[in-house]
Amino acid sequence: MKNGYIFKKNLLRFFFLTLASCFMVACNDDDDATNLLDDRTSLVLTPSDYEIELKEDTPDEVALTLNWTEAAPIGTDYYISYLYKMDLENNSFGTNTMIREYIDDDFSKSYTHKELQNLLVSKWKQHPGDLVKLQARIIGSVEGPKFVKPEVSTVTIKVKMYSEKTFVADHLYMSGTAVNGEDIEILPMESQPKRYVSICDLKAGNLHFPIVWKDENKINAISPVAAEQQVTDGAMEAKIKGIDNAGYWVIPEDGQYRVVVDFEARTVTIGLASNFIEADKIYIAGTCVSEDVEMTRTIEDENQYAFHAELQEGTIYFPILFNGQKDMAIAPEESGDFTDGTAMNISTMSPEAAALAYHWNIKTAGVYRIVININTKKITIYSPETDPKPMVVTWTWNNNTVTTTIERVFIWGPYDGWAKDGTGDTGFTMAHSMAPSLANPYLFIYKGEELPRKNSIKDKDGNAHPGGLNFKVGPQSAGCYTFGSTADAIRGSYDGCLDIAESDYNQKQTVVGGQANNRYAFFSVPVGVNYIELNIKELTVFFDKR
Repeated sequence: MKNGYIFKKNLLRFFFLTLASCFMVACNDDDDATNLLDDRTSLVLTPSDYEIELKEDTPDEVALTLNWTEAAPIGTDYYISYLYKMDLENNSFGTNTMIREYIDDDFSKSYTHKELQNLLVSKWKQHPGDLVKLQARIIGSVEGPKFVKPEVSTVTIKVKMYSEKTFVADHLYMSGTAVNGEDIEILPMESQPKRYVSICDLKAGNLHFPIVWKDENKINAISPVAAEQQVTDGAMEAKIKGIDNAGYWVIPEDGQYRVVVDFEARTVTIGLASNFIEADKIYIAGTCVSEDVEMTRTIEDENQYAFHAELQEGTIYFPILFNGQKDMAIAPEESGDFTDGTAMNISTMSPEAAALAYHWNIKTAGVYRIVININTKKITIYSPETDPKPMVVTWTWNNNTVTTTIERVFIWGPYDGWAKDGTGDTGFTMAHSMAPSLANPYLFIYKGEELPRKNSIKDKDGNAHPGGLNFKVGPQSAGCYTFGSTADAIRGSYDGCLDIAESDYNQKQTVVGGQANNRYAFFSVPVGVNYIELNIKELTVFFDKR
């Protein structure tokens, strides 16, 4: 009896050992297959050079090309896509610092000298002249029925940045065959000292701008990118070059010209003086005011001036202060009534002529809004009847109807790590709030410090979007009327985020106003954004770096 029991016990043990051995063989076979896939090395990333020197004189030539080979195919059930990343070596491809994009239609990525220099300066805050190490990585991301480890290839490139010549000057001159005789000094505006302006007679010929800076006497000059450039409408890109290598702008004909050298924008504008108005300040004058009243230059447009206050019955015209002189004024071509709320053409003349015979009439006292654009040469005068009023919205909170006159908008979201300064709920600060333009009560402006990107929004797929933000009409996080993005979001289920790239700067995006799912739809802004325009009537927003 006992021997029979022992026999059965040993037989069962043998059976289970045999079964376990079969499972181990099966597992080992599967592991072997996985290991074979893990050992794929077909994907190789190769730079055009491992050490490159960026050159300022060849901005549009290719400085760096990264090529990669195709990842090893796995099978018809699997799809391979290529994820490209670039970052500074010591950032280790951080979420908030790296460049990240899928590139499936090509096996290379190129950068010009200018593009790479701009990336290093603007995105990664490196200094011109620095020697930096960049890392590039390509990942053969695999999609299929089973997880397969992707192929990854990484390279490190040393990049020597060029030392950009700084736009600074103690004195700036106009020089060339367009100037009659000796070089002519061009002076900075009193109101904008980085903007040099001259209205002067020039001949048909060429022109550039020698610089005197400290002990450097006309060693460098501001010139076009090319050796020679025809004058075009609008601002033209400018470079500082050694005087012997500096190019010239070509003046097409004799005439009186307005010349503007903008050190901040690094541009030059040249055009017939009759096509432009230049101003340090603009004032309201006439019998509608007891003394000249200065208008306000708007934040959103340096060529636009606005006024919104009380005027008395009487005449109105607009003296211009430029380079310390009030010898010109904006006025109508003929005296008379203004077209209420409609943009009108303007002309310029002496303040004495405007006061005597060329002015508009203010027929009734009241609060007027006036907008002058010296670039478009238009003026709009809104009477109390046509003056656009701040927008009013209604929304629900705790089963009560709330009415808000929108006179300030707050930027809100995890972008700043939910900072607070006592202005309402957590996540609200006055520093990151937006006031309306004096020219348009529906246009809200943020211009200040670069917005942080401390925390991220996660979408329904679990993807992180750094720098998420939207806009609220009050410092209340829950329930408040919100202007959000068009991203897919559902309250209580998942947030949404619309990614804004640097290429989207100054491009209008649609916003959605209300209290619905749009409260959970955010914008993810890139590094460097320090300017926002939100139009709550047009329902648009754009982000910029200024």
